[in-house]
Amino acid sequence: MKKNLIAIILIAAFFGQSCQKDILIEDPVADETVAKVGKLKASSGTFSNPVGYGADPFVVKAGGKFWSCGSNGSGIYIHDGTTVLTDAISNGDHLVYTPPSGTMYSKNLWAPELHYLAGRWYIYFCADDGNNNNHRMYVLEGGSDANNPLNGGYYFKAKLTAVGNDNWAIDGHPFYYGSQLYYVWSGWPGTTNVTQYIYIAKMSNPYTISSARVEISRPDYNWEKVGSPTVNEGPHALISGSTVNIIYSASGSWTDDYCLGRLTCTNGNLMSKSSWSKTGPVFSKTGDVFGPGHASFVKSIDNRQDWIVFHSARYSGSGWDRMISMQQFTWHGNVPYFGAPVKPGVTMARASNWEIPLANGEYKITAKCSNKCLDVPGASTENWKIIQQWTDNNTNAQRWILTNMGDGYYKIISKCSNKSLDNYYGYLNNGNKMIQYDDNGSNAQRWRIEDMGNGYFRVVNKQSLLTLDIDGGSSADGAQLQQWYLHNENAAMFKFDRTN
Repeated sequence: MKKNLIAIILIAAFFGQSCQKDILIEDPVADETVAKVGKLKASSGTFSNPVGYGADPFVVKAGGKFWSCGSNGSGIYIHDGTTVLTDAISNGDHLVYTPPSGTMYSKNLWAPELHYLAGRWYIYFCADDGNNNNHRMYVLEGGSDANNPLNGGYYFKAKLTAVGNDNWAIDGHPFYYGSQLYYVWSGWPGTTNVTQYIYIAKMSNPYTISSARVEISRPDYNWEKVGSPTVNEGPHALISGSTVNIIYSASGSWTDDYCLGRLTCTNGNLMSKSSWSKTGPVFSKTGDVFGPGHASFVKSIDNRQDWIVFHSARYSGSGWDRMISMQQFTWHGNVPYFGAPVKPGVTMARASNWEIPLANGEYKITAKCSNKCLDVPGASTENWKIIQQWTDNNTNAQRWILTNMGDGYYKIISKCSNKSLDNYYGYLNNGNKMIQYDDNGSNAQRWRIEDMGNGYFRVVNKQSLLTLDIDGGSSADGAQLQQWYLHNENAAMFKFDRTN
């Protein structure tokens, strides 16, 4: 399967205040110690997708800055380090490697990944000699400065092949589980371009695969089989505790149905296919976003937020003409939950550093669409009561106590009932109603509050990644509070006025 050879030629496509705070990115190296208590200030601005154009985005954090790498098909670039993720995507390129002509890796360089492992920087990529049948995986070795991947040149180190097999292979990704280094990639089971599987192997060091390959996924389901050849590719590890998740791309990358699936292993036996369960699609097209896939995953500088950076088609049917986007994701237990791709042009808050947008305290919450207050009907103290909006009457039924939970989320408690604002049953669907319920600490009762500027905030549920919304944008008393996809409409914007 051929991929887009367009370089990651990216634009600074974010808006809002000029003040910029530290943003995202996760790397096992050089994570700074962060304060436990943040400043009580508004967040530092907003952005909207897309943040650039190209394919296969990959970003890391080092030295308190964020760096991305990419390819134009004939060379590999690293983007300047910056404290803002959108700048890491859009900053100037440094060409760090151009292969010599006449080799088996001189052309069609795809999907480079930048990693700091065992005391040095490495770039993993795949390439061929101009014939796609000869695509194989390779690794470059760089400098030893953990804080700066551009401090030192990059040199060809090795071809990466599994023991006993040298079949077509792309999209290599190394990761540690415990003290063991593993490598996952996409490859052909045979010698013809019929299908692509996900394989795993052990590594003895960052440039040597030391075991035979083990298949852990093949296109099994209809959502993985759109296009020919059938495709599983772009694997990336997300680990929580003892649970290993491999997020991978499925269906043809040239189709609108390109999407993400998830493989999960909970028993530690990563080298057995039977240890892996498959779920999907876990991130797929909407009516506004087509073919989202080949993602990398990063944390905010304070480690409180998780973000997905991915490419998608620029429009339905555009194939390998792709754009780069990003948005926040969350976790349901030890597995990641990505929600749905956010529509291009929707304003989103940048990741915050140590800051939280609102101080703990008691607030009146007013909907922008109606200028009416979030209200517990009849000041009820019953569980399951659906929250409504109502004309401001200055009662405890319209007073809400915010408590920062220290992880970028709040709990919101009704003053009249001492019950928590709750996403009914934790459902993930649009239109699900918001209720009050006994505080139980679940994700359904945790809320991300985003400063959208001009005194208004958007409130996003941790369980569903959907935003609080007044049903239909109504201005009527009694209109109910629901959840909906992120959008810019006034129905999802709220003012928080401190009342104590």
